[in-house]
Amino acid sequence: LIQLIRSGKIDTASHIRAHRPRALRILWWTFNYSYDHHILVTEAAENKLTIIHYALKAISRIIMLKGVAEIIQESVDFVDIDEVLDFNGGVYLVMAENYPKKPREKSEAVNRGRKRLGERQYSVFHNNCDSFVSWTLRGCSYSYQAMNANGLLLCIGIVAQYCLTAYRAFETFKDYISKLRRMFKE
Repeated sequence: LIQLIRSGKIDTASHIRAHRPRALRILWWTFNYSYDHHILVTEAAENKLTIIHYALKAISRIIMLKGVAEIIQESVDFVDIDEVLDFNGGVYLVMAENYPKKPREKSEAVNRGRKRLGERQYSVFHNNCDSFVSWTLRGCSYSYQAMNANGLLLCIGIVAQYCLTAYRAFETFKDYISKLRRMFKE
């Protein structure tokens, strides 16, 4: 990663992916549900990387509701980059012909990504980290990873999607009840 930054291959509006190896072992069966986390680079310096990506909210980690994520921007020093971004499985530069090449195009792409900061509309299949970076850099939201999911990864995605939908419905219901209580108190 540092070599790619020093060579100028990773800079503003670069798309990187971090491989996250995961496996579930039950007796003699091993189910692989590894995935790639996609990240938009907004600035790359020799000792620091500033990125925008979907990140789990702290409460999501506690209650194991992994579908609730928020688009955030953060700066990470290379000293603790593995701890924050889990780059131990490998980091890769993603390149495409239709990605921005001129400084102005790159700046526009980063600004497009920044407009979505704070968004909490994560969806495993329709609005994930891959589709966010794709939309930011190419103007179309598409996730190759989600479209090629199969086996256990597909099942986990479907279950996560239903959990997220149920969580959002519960939050909406809770808000509705609170409004009714306030209305009747007045």
